[in-house]
Amino acid sequence: TMPTFHVTVKVDPRTLMAAAKALGVSVTVAIAKACALALQRHPQVNWTYQPVDRVVERDWVDIGMAVATEDGGLVVPVLRRCESRGLQELDAAWKELVGRARRRRLKPEEYRDPTFQISNLGMFGVSYFDAIPTPGIAAILAISSSGAQGMPVTITADHRVVNGAIAAQFLNTLRETIEHPDAWMRPPGPRIPAGEWDYPVVVIGAGPGGEDCARELAEHGLRAVLISDAPLPGGECLWRGCIPSKTWRAAADRIRDRAHDAHLGVEGTTRARLVWEKLEATRRGILETRGAMAEKTDKGLRIRIEQGTARFEDAHTLFIDDSANDADPHRRPRPGDGSHGRRITFGCAVIATGAPPFVPPIPGAREGLETGGVLTSDTIWGLERVPRRLVVIGAGAIGAEMAQIFQDFGVRVTLIEAREQILAEVEPEIAGRLTQILSADPRLVVEVGAAVRRISGTPGAMKVAYQDVAGKVHTVNCGYVLMATGKRPDLSRLGLENAGVAIENGVIRADTRCRTSVEHLYAVGDVIGGLMLAHTAARQGRVAAAAIAGEEAVYDADRDCGVIFTRPQAAFAGLSVEQAKARGLDAVEVKVALSIDAKAMITGETEGLVKLVAERGTHRILGVHLLADHADTLIGEAVMMVGAGLRLEQVAEAIHPHPTQTELFGDLARRLLSRLRRTAKVQG
Repeated sequence: TMPTFHVTVKVDPRTLMAAAKALGVSVTVAIAKACALALQRHPQVNWTYQPVDRVVERDWVDIGMAVATEDGGLVVPVLRRCESRGLQELDAAWKELVGRARRRRLKPEEYRDPTFQISNLGMFGVSYFDAIPTPGIAAILAISSSGAQGMPVTITADHRVVNGAIAAQFLNTLRETIEHPDAWMRPPGPRIPAGEWDYPVVVIGAGPGGEDCARELAEHGLRAVLISDAPLPGGECLWRGCIPSKTWRAAADRIRDRAHDAHLGVEGTTRARLVWEKLEATRRGILETRGAMAEKTDKGLRIRIEQGTARFEDAHTLFIDDSANDADPHRRPRPGDGSHGRRITFGCAVIATGAPPFVPPIPGAREGLETGGVLTSDTIWGLERVPRRLVVIGAGAIGAEMAQIFQDFGVRVTLIEAREQILAEVEPEIAGRLTQILSADPRLVVEVGAAVRRISGTPGAMKVAYQDVAGKVHTVNCGYVLMATGKRPDLSRLGLENAGVAIENGVIRADTRCRTSVEHLYAVGDVIGGLMLAHTAARQGRVAAAAIAGEEAVYDADRDCGVIFTRPQAAFAGLSVEQAKARGLDAVEVKVALSIDAKAMITGETEGLVKLVAERGTHRILGVHLLADHADTLIGEAVMMVGAGLRLEQVAEAIHPHPTQTELFGDLARRLLSRLRRTAKVQG
């Protein structure tokens, strides 16, 4: 017998019913489409169990719904491909099916093999019931009649395929989809409000989020203006973040890689000399070339670029302030004084203005910023030479990367972190192991659980007093202090209050479609919090563009990824086992040390490990976490595993080339499958 359980939520269907009436489609079909959208977010509910102990995945949604026949019986015609067909097309197909179903004129293929079922006894006034799933499906939805507190919706699910957490998540998504149908029940086409606008869409900010958004809008044939506060696009990632730091990292890697030469019998290569002026010329040249390339691409897509900073005057009007425009793209742009600029009107706007470095209120920090003795990720690029000693405050991605880069450049570095763990976004064991590796070099001191008491001095002769985790106070002399204590959006100059945009905990509130509290205003990237990463912002920018164009797209934080470019590199895709369990998933993990890997042995890069996280029942891969010298090239396959929701069997059966470190993924999948099978036998 099928082991089942029931979960119920109450839904307010009134907005959906009104929208269905306005479109002239059946409410039943509208609910089926809502189910299909929710099933795409929670695909396990659409899977099925086959004896013995086999779960069959299905990415198509065929929904069976009961119809009363003329002779008083019931048949269950199946509405096919609900996930990919529009409402009008589904409604026409359903009406044709219902007409023949009432006369019992259905063909066998029209009532066989649904992937999901809906039973709507609410139309007969039934106030509450639960339905019984039939073999071939993992869940059935029972819709009861609507009352004062809403419409009870109950899912009955096969516990071999769907657990309680997944069922609850599915119902919550379904409720949101039914109660907010505006995103998917509108007529096809762009979501730009009607009006005589100067521009249909305005994108504020030309970093990865804004630029990808503008390009995606252009691909959809929508005219957009891109407001850039700098003379060339690229934002912080290009001019003060990802690209310049990785140029320094590449130079540091050349020095670091020589340490492995003797391992392979290559001697006399370890006396590297860093010529700072040449490195800086290379860095600046790369940035300027890429900035010019980006501008050329944007103009080729007929994206209009205007330099200035934007402020909302109301929900459809911006003032573009160009009073502080600067011709140097290497400097962080300064806000203008409003003395010069112009007003424009728009239909939709996307806010993608990023986040500047955050400097905490440490005594002496502000004074150090003014004198130049305290640097941030904005100002460190102005260094004229490599200092002999450096203190880095904050061991997030920027702090950890910069600390080791300067260590490789021959600098004595002290890295101070207030938390008990460096890299808060990284899986704890990997972060802990990386801390040990970083600390192994006598030129790099890592202090966690420490508190900075005071910063003093002048550029080239700075002092940092801090208290370590044991309570002992230390004073470190250094040339400069790098403040790497994270980023926080500066929303004060955007005039969001004039547009009615809601702010929560210092960031703009946005949903998974990047919509703010104002329907035609969107926000992406650092301004909405979460992972403040370039590729995250770029994905969110494309999601916002798709939403404006009238398409379905969402940003799923549980499938995001990141790389920290230390050596070895730390990387992640998806969830850690702790994060998965916190979401109610029955998650398990397996790990392997790089020291057993053939390629790592050959290159002498054996420090690190790889972890794989999967869901016990479905074997779906939830996360991959790496500490490896080449994690940046390995994480791409992990992103595909997590993003596509692959199962352990699929990765275990894939043929990986030998000798490469990608073999570890297949090995991990086979190990975890073996463990799960042994556990199942013992429990059986």
